Amino acid sequence: MKWTKKLGAAAGASALLALGTVAPANAYTFQTQVPETPENTESLPIVSTYHKSDHLKANILNARPVCNTWEDYRTVVYQTDESFTPVGTISTKNQTQKDIPLTQDLSKTQTVSLSVNGSRTESLNVNLGGTGNLSKGSIDAGLAYSLAKTVGGDASYSLSWSAGQTIGPYDVPAGYTGEATYGFKMVNLTGTQQYCQLNGTWSNPVAWRANVPIKNEVQVKLYDKNSDSYITSYDEDGEVISYG
Repeated sequence: MKWTKKLGAAAGASALLALGTVAPANAYTFQTQVPETPENTESLPIVSTYHKSDHLKANILNARPVCNTWEDYRTVVYQTDESFTPVGTISTKNQTQKDIPLTQDLSKTQTVSLSVNGSRTESLNVNLGGTGNLSKGSIDAGLAYSLAKTVGGDASYSLSWSAGQTIGPYDVPAGYTGEATYGFKMVNLTGTQQYCQLNGTWSNPVAWRANVPIKNEVQVKLYDKNSDSYITSYDEDGEVISYG
């Protein structure tokens, strides 16, 4: 009798163990996110050297200078990727029996500007070459712009979502919640920069980062369960549902 009870208890424990190992497998949702473009491509690293003069000038500290003191700059880009910078989200929960549009007219203007080393203002405080203005073009601003065009194909000094501009419409099926997050697609550049020292040689490299806007973009997400609200929506080809 004791043996029977123990067998029953063991069977019950086995059943609970089986439920404990099987049930959660259906409860978990796995999502893997990777950069939209490889961190390193065949075109990297990119070495860009800026010479203010068309010839090397005599230097009393160095008979054979490799650069002109305080005039020349070298930038090396060893990593690039694309990112999405959101500025706002609109949402609609469809509790009807028909598809309804997700749309909104913006009430304010949102702008993003080219930035170098974290400065996101029109006047760039760059780590090399002094201060430059985007409208006139500084060494760093112009360089970041040209490098972004090299790796990204498209680039801009600044982009905006304007007040009164319409987001959507995007169809939201019955029973679903639709979210449209609008923002900017950016090209991010990571590398180093050097300046020419008094003796006509390159300084030690310092960190250099640039973020360049390439287009306005809207990313749309549809879900019917709150547990899926954080999951990105993908099209048939596995691409994020986005509108440039």
